[in-house]
Amino acid sequence: MAAFESKEQLYEVLGKMVATLEADEAFKKRIASANASMGIIVPELGAEYTLYFEKGSLRGAEGGADKATIAITLSGDTLDKLFSGKLDGESAYMYGYLKLRGDEWTAQTMAGYLWNIRTAYQQAKGGN
Repeated sequence: MAAFESKEQLYEVLGKMVATLEADEAFKKRIASANASMGIIVPELGAEYTLYFEKGSLRGAEGGADKATIAITLSGDTLDKLFSGKLDGESAYMYGYLKLRGDEWTAQTMAGYLWNIRTAYQQAKGGN
């Protein structure tokens, strides 16, 4: 079974994840100096979603990956494994499970946010 049945389902989960992160004071402190965006492209769903890290705030929006600081293209299943903690970003990149566009240094910085993202993502998916 696929991790997501539709782009709407993906957007709903990512929206809940963003709301959880926006309420996390420790996370907001962690991204206090951030000024970058991460585009997420899931081709099989025709989905595109961007996370904007902007000096202590986070917002998410449909679309925008073409203008994001970095963009990752991956399957819904790979996104689910990455954001659930079942796969780390470096391995996903090295084994070709995701494609990266943009600066690798910025991508490494954003990979540092994955621990927080994973917790919020798991809450958004209902603890799965």
